[in-house]
Amino acid sequence: MAASVAGFWATASAFDERIAVVVAARDLPRGHVLSTADLASAEVLLDGVPHIAWSPGSPQALAGLAVAHALPAGSLVSTHLLVEPSVGAFGDALEVVVPLDVSLAPSGARDGDTVLLVDPGVAPSHERAGRPRSVIGTIELAGFDGSAMRLFVPPAEWVRWRALPAELGAVPMVLPVPLGGDPAALSADLDGLWAASYEQEAAALQPFGGRWRDQAAPGELEVLTPLDVSLAPSGIARGDLVLLIDPGAPRGSAGGGRPRSVLRAVRLEHYEDGVLGVWAQPVEWVWWKSLPERLGAAPMALRVPEGTDTEAVARDLDEQWRNAWEQS
Repeated sequence: MAASVAGFWATASAFDERIAVVVAARDLPRGHVLSTADLASAEVLLDGVPHIAWSPGSPQALAGLAVAHALPAGSLVSTHLLVEPSVGAFGDALEVVVPLDVSLAPSGARDGDTVLLVDPGVAPSHERAGRPRSVIGTIELAGFDGSAMRLFVPPAEWVRWRALPAELGAVPMVLPVPLGGDPAALSADLDGLWAASYEQEAAALQPFGGRWRDQAAPGELEVLTPLDVSLAPSGIARGDLVLLIDPGAPRGSAGGGRPRSVLRAVRLEHYEDGVLGVWAQPVEWVWWKSLPERLGAAPMALRVPEGTDTEAVARDLDEQWRNAWEQS
């Protein structure tokens, strides 16, 4: 019996022909464009199952082809499962090229890296509120050539990727996740840092102090209007009474020009460094917000003494400026 068992194993070993083949090194979704990291070698019994034989150059030869069907890790890779990405002939997948900004990664990023996809944000300014930089999500770079990803995705995802740069107003950024790092924890930390930095930038733009926004009544909107103080050689200050003036336009300019004129009297309750702050109801807000554009320049401010009959002064100035404009 012992001799029979030994003979069986010797015979079986002689016929146990194994061959090195190409297998998926990890789960590969349909439409995934192969990189060398996606492929590995495994030895299997020679059989009639379609396969690609392994050689040291197999990963380089197959890199750039797309997977027509999802492949679990360890699955045999065969030629009928691969297609040219340019053909896009697998299911309903569509091709999309997504440009990426890698400036957050001094050492760069490589195909196959797990990265955080980052909204670059918009810096705050006097004209717009902006938004802080923030993490959109976590992705694995696929079909990445150093500056853009080439993806084959279902139509709904294709629409999202195509619209992303326009939605952000800039190219999305990527930041590689360190090996063994926790993407969720890293995202939370970065979002906190970026939000705090944005708040500091916004606060630095606010000339009226931290309690300025608390002064708005229900329904009021904020307007920050730059003023031209060239008519006030000694300058103007918060609390001053001023005439707000249309600087006019010379003859021959668009619309035929117009003389300088007084728009209204204003108390500078919130004024700092050439900027007038106003909280106004929507209709008034529109008037203030559109003022510099309508005038073609910043409105001018002329300081007048307390107790001045501003209406009489405005009439006199308007008459003088109209006469000077007509004579010019």
